[in-house]
Amino acid sequence: MSTQEMAQTAAQGGEYQGVSIPPMGTYELDVAHTVVGFVARHMLSKVRGQFTEFTGTIEVGDSPKDSRVDVDVKTESITTHTEKRDQHLMNGDFLDVEKYPALRFTSTAVRPTGGTSFELDGDLTIKDITRPVTLSGELLGWGPNMEGQPMFAASAKTTIDREDWGMTWNMAVEAGGFLVSKKIDLEIEVEAHLAS
Repeated sequence: MSTQEMAQTAAQGGEYQGVSIPPMGTYELDVAHTVVGFVARHMLSKVRGQFTEFTGTIEVGDSPKDSRVDVDVKTESITTHTEKRDQHLMNGDFLDVEKYPALRFTSTAVRPTGGTSFELDGDLTIKDITRPVTLSGELLGWGPNMEGQPMFAASAKTTIDREDWGMTWNMAVEAGGFLVSKKIDLEIEVEAHLAS
C-alpha cells in the first residue's frame, strides 16, 4: 500500500451518534504506548503497578457495538517498582505465575453511553477463574500514525475484588483493618494501530 493510499485509508473513519470513530479493521496494541495498570491500598497509602508484557487486538466494527477486544497479559511482568513486593505478588499468595503464566480479557459487549464514552463488558480470567467485569471507557481520538495508518487511543477502568479470583491472602495490622485492600482499581491506557 502506497503512502497516499494509507493516508486515504486513515481518513475513512466512520461516525456514530455524532462521534468520529476509527475505520473498521483489526488494531494491535502498541505496547510502548499502552499501560495495563492497577492501584491497590497498602495500609494507608495507594500502591500503583502495571504489567509490562502483553499482546492484544481490538476489532473495530462498523458500529462500536460490533467491536471486540482480546488481551493476553504475562503475569510475571508485574511490577510495582519494589522487588520484594513484586516477588510476593508473583507467588502463590497472589498470581502464582509459575502455575498461571497469563491472565486474559475477552470482551462480550460494547455499549456506547453518550459522546465518546462507552462501557465494555468482558470475561476476565485470572488463575483459571473467569468472571464478568464491566469497564468504563472513553475514546480519546483517532488519526493517522507516522506511517499514515489509522491509530486510536482510549482509556478504560474498573474496580474488582481480588478475592473473586482466589487471591485471598491478607494480614491484619495493629492500627486496624488489613495490610492489602480487597478492591483493586484497574486502569488501562490504550494506543492501537491498524494491523497491516
